[in-house]
Amino acid sequence: MSDQGKTLRAVLALSSIVVAACALTVTIKVVAIGEPRLLDPDTVARTAAAAVRGQDQATTNGVTCPAAIEARKGATFTCVVSTKQNPSGLAVDIKVVDDQGNLSAH
Repeated sequence: MSDQGKTLRAVLALSSIVVAACALTVTIKVVAIGEPRLLDPDTVARTAAAAVRGQDQATTNGVTCPAAIEARKGATFTCVVSTKQNPSGLAVDIKVVDDQGNLSAH
């Protein structure tokens, strides 16, 4: 076998190893990222309703909150809680206080 043939085989083998390593790296990163943790919509609605009941001693008729809220510390969003006294709704600001999904309402 000529020196050119040996060199070509070595380059091809090295190229194959580099491509395989890159593919493995990308696969590991994609698996590690995964899906973001989302807040439970029922828990969010109960938190917003409890905040309104605590302020006005009102009976809530319904709660509207954004869908698919990520459980990320510091995230904030607003829910609207309708009551018999205020059917158009009261805005309740919710904050995610930690990455476990614990909430505070104001």
